[in-house]
Amino acid sequence: MPTKKQLSKNNKTLKKRITDYIYKKKDICCERDIERKQVIEQIVDLYKKITEFYFEKKEEYLSYINNDLLIFIGYKLDLESNNDKEGVDLWNSIDRSMIVNKKVDKKKTMDLLNDLPLFYLLSFLGMAYYKYRINKNIEDNAKK
Repeated sequence: MPTKKQLSKNNKTLKKRITDYIYKKKDICCERDIERKQVIEQIVDLYKKITEFYFEKKEEYLSYINNDLLIFIGYKLDLESNNDKEGVDLWNSIDRSMIVNKKVDKKKTMDLLNDLPLFYLLSFLGMAYYKYRINKNIEDNAKK
């Protein structure tokens, strides 16, 4: 039976192999099995519920999407303090691509979501669901 250390090493190796393979392919497979439009609709629905939890105006869900999409790149302050010019440039490009007249624009946000690699979009859906469930659990516990 493998030891914990061996299992951990195998998992790190497997994680690296999977990451390297997806990186080489540029995305995960099976776009034909996942309806991108549905994934985006689910993300929007979850963010509307998340925004509602914080008693924000309904249209603020776009700002929440903008903020959380950028977190996948990193926190801008951290990128700057680490002198990560490529990260800062990418962060700024994504942020600018969703903004019109200093507000997050729905059409531009939807265009960006449609352009994201599938692995990024699905990861974002997972993060949205994770945040939603945390809020839902807090809300449910408060009702008890």
